[in-house]
Amino acid sequence: MKIVPTRTNNGLSDKVYRSLYNRIVTGRLKPGQRITEMQIAKSKGVSQAPVREALKRLAEDRLVDLVPRSGCYVCELTREDVDYLFEIRKRLESLALEYAFENLDPKRVQNLRQKFNECRELGKHKLVQKELKLDSLLHSMIFEASGSKDLQVLLNKLWARIQLFRIREATDLARARLALERHIEILDSILARDMKKAQGLLLQHLEESQQNILEHFV
Repeated sequence: MKIVPTRTNNGLSDKVYRSLYNRIVTGRLKPGQRITEMQIAKSKGVSQAPVREALKRLAEDRLVDLVPRSGCYVCELTREDVDYLFEIRKRLESLALEYAFENLDPKRVQNLRQKFNECRELGKHKLVQKELKLDSLLHSMIFEASGSKDLQVLLNKLWARIQLFRIREATDLARARLALERHIEILDSILARDMKKAQGLLLQHLEESQQNILEHFV
């Protein structure tokens, strides 16, 4: 699934921004890696001006650091950042689920549940990759159904930064199987119209993801 940034503008700057955004959150550009304006401009066939503007936007998203007299680097985040971001995310995503609950389409929920269930039969590589994609779909569904644009923007920004951490655990089969079962439980609770249980399971899932990321820090 191609990840879409939360904010868009027209023109070359927007195209460069979207490209770099997706390369960062999917791990093709690694934490700490230097991004050179000239190289990006050459690869995209544009001048350095739209690249510079795109990098400023990514810095506002806190996905890159602009270091004076040194250059631009993909953000490197700490264990403290993990705790901070997840504590905010747990509160906001629980609120989003509360707002979204009556708006969630049962057919869409059931269809997503079936896709998660089909993952149980997949081998390691396909399971990990498919589970990550479906995870994004589930959380995006909740964000959208919340009906709050402001909440969506905040959550999408947090989610993008958390992807910098998730790169570390992308091949963890045990994590993928645990997350798979938790996602199915969340969807079952939504289908059963039990909001409190769904919220509890969502928070448990986020806490498990938080701990797993922390365990992968070197």
